[in-house]
Amino acid sequence: MGYLESIRQHAGLQKRVEIIFSQAIEEDFIQEFKEHKVAARYTKLKGVMGAGYSIPRLGDAIWPQLNMMYIIYCGEEDCKTIISIVEKLREQYIGEGIACFVSDSTEV
Repeated sequence: MGYLESIRQHAGLQKRVEIIFSQAIEEDFIQEFKEHKVAARYTKLKGVMGAGYSIPRLGDAIWPQLNMMYIIYCGEEDCKTIISIVEKLREQYIGEGIACFVSDSTEV
């Protein structure tokens, strides 16, 4: 299937899932995604800085760590699976600061 045909096939209402987490646990997310066969298509942002409910990650001398951000567009069932992965890893890595946001989106 070609590029345009693939876009047309997946056009319409989808879920947008944004996950922000410490770069130290990226491998755990990748492994979970592969095991559950979700998030095969994503946008990955490296070196994300910020301050949330855990320690700041600013990439500087005081707060040297950085975050990763994944943006995933998927259907309702995959979204539920991704949320369960986030919840599992939050329990496993208490204090690492894993943020997850879900919204509706439309591919045109």
